[in-house]
Amino acid sequence: MRIKRIIIIIILILFSINFASSQAETNDKDIATVFKEQDARGTMVLVSLDNKTRYIHNYKRANTRLSPASTFKIVNSIIALEEAVIQDQYEIIKWDGTNRLYDAWNKDQNMKTAFKYSCVWFYQKLAKKIGIKTYLSYFERFNYGNKLIGDNVTQFWLGEELEISAMEQIEFLKNIHKQKFDISKRTYKILQEIMLVDSTDNFKLFAKTGAITRNGIGHGWYVGYVTTKETTWFFATNILIDGMKDLAKRIEITHAVLKKKEILR
Repeated sequence: MRIKRIIIIIILILFSINFASSQAETNDKDIATVFKEQDARGTMVLVSLDNKTRYIHNYKRANTRLSPASTFKIVNSIIALEEAVIQDQYEIIKWDGTNRLYDAWNKDQNMKTAFKYSCVWFYQKLAKKIGIKTYLSYFERFNYGNKLIGDNVTQFWLGEELEISAMEQIEFLKNIHKQKFDISKRTYKILQEIMLVDSTDNFKLFAKTGAITRNGIGHGWYVGYVTTKETTWFFATNILIDGMKDLAKRIEITHAVLKKKEILR
C-alpha cells in the first residue's frame, strides 16, 4: 500500500509539473510585450490553420465566455442571408430619422455599411424578422458559445444572455473559413466581402470589432483571420475597456502582434 501511495504521489507531482509548464507555454512573450506596451489587460489567441502553431496570452481569459457584442454581426449576417430576411449586401434599409450614438449610423444602411460601422439598429431590424426559434436552431448548428438568447431578440448579443470565449471564436472562424457549415456558397462569398478589411499582395485580412461598455467600462473584441501565401491565421483579441480611449487598442494590439509574428508584412 505504501509503495502504491508513493507511486500515486509521484504521478501527481509529474502531472502538476507538466500542467504548469503547458500553462506557461500559452503565455506568449510577444503578445505579453505588446499588451504591456499598450498598457492593456485581456487576452489574445492566434492559431494557424493546421492548429500546429498556437500563441495564447492569458489562458484563463481566453477560455472565459463574454458577450460577443458586434462580433455577433458575423452570425447575424449569415442567418439573415440564409433566411432571406435581406436580399443581399446591397439592399437598403431606410434610416428612421432617430439620431443615435455615431454619425455613421444616422443614414440609410445596407449590410456592407452596417457591418463596417457596426450599426446596431440595422441588425436589430433584421433580428426582429429572424426570431428567437431561428436563432436557437442556428446556435445548435454552429455550436456558438453558450447558445442562450433569453426573450429579447434585439438585445441578447449586446451584453445580455449570449456569451462566447476567445477560444470558441477561433473555432467558429475556422469553420467559416473552411466552409464547414451547411450554408450556401453565396452566403460565404458575401460574408467574405463584408468582412474584408485589408488586402495586399502578401495577405488578406478579414475581421470584425465589437465592444460592450457601461459608462465607458467593459470589454472589446477584435476577431478574424489573415490569409497569406503560406497559410491562414485566426485571431481573437479581447481587452478590458476603461474609457473610450481604449477602444482603438483592440486593433492596435492585434496588428502589432501579427507584425511581430511576421504574418502582416
